[in-house]
Amino acid sequence: MTQRVAIVGAGLTGLSAARDLKEAGLDPVVFEKSRGLGGRLATRRTELGPIDHGAPGVPVDVAQAAGGSVWSEGPHDARGIGIPGMSTLARNLGQGINVQREITITGVGDTADGLSLTYAAGGVHAGFDAVILAVPSPQAAALLVHETEMAEAIANVRMTPLWTLLLGFDAPSGLSQDVLTLPEPLALAIPMLSKPGQIATERWTVHASIAWSAAHLELDKDSAASLLLKAFMATTGLVGEPDYVGGHRWRYARVAQPLGQPFVANGAGTLLAGGDWALGALASDAVASGRAMARRVLEIARR
Repeated sequence: MTQRVAIVGAGLTGLSAARDLKEAGLDPVVFEKSRGLGGRLATRRTELGPIDHGAPGVPVDVAQAAGGSVWSEGPHDARGIGIPGMSTLARNLGQGINVQREITITGVGDTADGLSLTYAAGGVHAGFDAVILAVPSPQAAALLVHETEMAEAIANVRMTPLWTLLLGFDAPSGLSQDVLTLPEPLALAIPMLSKPGQIATERWTVHASIAWSAAHLELDKDSAASLLLKAFMATTGLVGEPDYVGGHRWRYARVAQPLGQPFVANGAGTLLAGGDWALGALASDAVASGRAMARRVLEIARR
């Protein structure tokens, strides 16, 4: 079995697929547009300590499979986390995987030597027997312009954006270190110190509401952070500005309308697309989609 497999996207879906293929004896290559791994398993490094600015937690079994821990403080159900941050889970999953970073794939083609990938710098990676697109559904659709049936299958998938506000304090702010549910234009505020394995200074991740995020999607990050900080201070009664303020926009943050199946594929089963958007809004959905695509690739390889 000498299948040459490319995976576009080093988030939870892509890494889960890559791990299964690697364990089955293949050596997939993963192309990731960012410097880091994990997609929404993201942690911002600051002078005041790490701040998880993507998914605050994942299902416990997902985290434990990636060497994580359990967070069960407060009224919320137990969730899995990485220590010191969520990106640790992705780094653990990516160990031993051939990940080519800072490469943006812009097209998928079919050549006499197999499938090819065009990247933003103008080059081409060719000769793949199978390609897995493990990216958000709008990005997958853009790469599937020549695969009409696949593009039509995911046309009704809907993902919503999310703005996050990142805060850090040199000294205690006086705020409760519990997860806070907040009114519009905010939604949730998560103190890093509520998670196990955290020391040092007080840090927060504040989620804007879906409605506010969608309405202000094209703001620059500094303007969005400024508006959200004002709302946070007014809602919580915080006195005095934080020592660290940052913002991050997740254009495709949450799944609002999933595909309803683990992935879509072309007729030959050599080009596949999936992600959490295929099954639902949980990290476990991303894992399930990635593993299902890996199984399909292995089935084709063994014929």
